[in-house]
Amino acid sequence: MNGNDHDAPSSTRRSPLQKRLYCTGAAILVVSLIAAVLIYISAPPPDSAVAMYAMVDPRYQIELQQIGGNAAVLMAQLHQWFDSLWHGSRLAYTVAVLGAALAAGCFFIGHFFADE
Repeated sequence: MNGNDHDAPSSTRRSPLQKRLYCTGAAILVVSLIAAVLIYISAPPPDSAVAMYAMVDPRYQIELQQIGGNAAVLMAQLHQWFDSLWHGSRLAYTVAVLGAALAAGCFFIGHFFADE
């Protein structure tokens, strides 16, 4: 109890790799959140013409179902949803979630590199 770090348990010491992973995770988190805010602020309003040609048109869905069946309709809806993640304000949410997941991965991996 003399205030030296040598008396600290080994679980509180961090290896250089662990420190690097924690710093990398924190940097990824901060940069991705800043980028998400900037993307959200600068995103243009949604275009009404795009909605006119979207999958919601019942004629398109009926024709697609006649040509390819229900699986084609579901795949087209999945493709449209995935494509929508990379435009406008939804891109900001995508960047924030991917950045948080990457940072969490760095923290998770860094947790297992503790000195024994």
